[in-house]
Amino acid sequence: MISIRVSRRVLWVDSEAYPLHNIARVTTKTLKPSFAKILKLVGRWVLVVYVVLMGFALYATEGQTTLVGLIMPAVLLFLATLLVSGLIRLFMSVTRKSLHQLNIETAGSPYAVLASPNEELVTQISQSIMEAIDNPQAEFQFQVENFHVGDSIKQFGNNNTGKVSR
Repeated sequence: MISIRVSRRVLWVDSEAYPLHNIARVTTKTLKPSFAKILKLVGRWVLVVYVVLMGFALYATEGQTTLVGLIMPAVLLFLATLLVSGLIRLFMSVTRKSLHQLNIETAGSPYAVLASPNEELVTQISQSIMEAIDNPQAEFQFQVENFHVGDSIKQFGNNNTGKVSR
């Protein structure tokens, strides 16, 4: 749960503070699961496991009764489990609900404040923030079930090595 509130002309998102006079724009955005991206990420692992599984299955059917023949059923079971879990993960990712993201833009870069499956609540929060900018006496508070979207980087100490991503 995340707490969103406006008190004394400051927007509080949990412990982060945004003075209302610094907010330039508040927007909402719908985040839909992309089947192509999901297939690209999960599909290649499923394909690799499937090819290895078929290779081991072909190797196991040669009729050998050596140590490899005794270990082969366990390897086949492990690879089949990986294949099934990959397919389940693919199915769960594709059938996931869309999330609605609240963005706040200040003089600097925009911030994704929260993401929730409740579109009405995100829209209501956005409208309440804009009303609070126009009305100096406005105060409100919301409790939102927040879903983390994107990178979460926490650094401790002085030795920042940066973030590497594709």
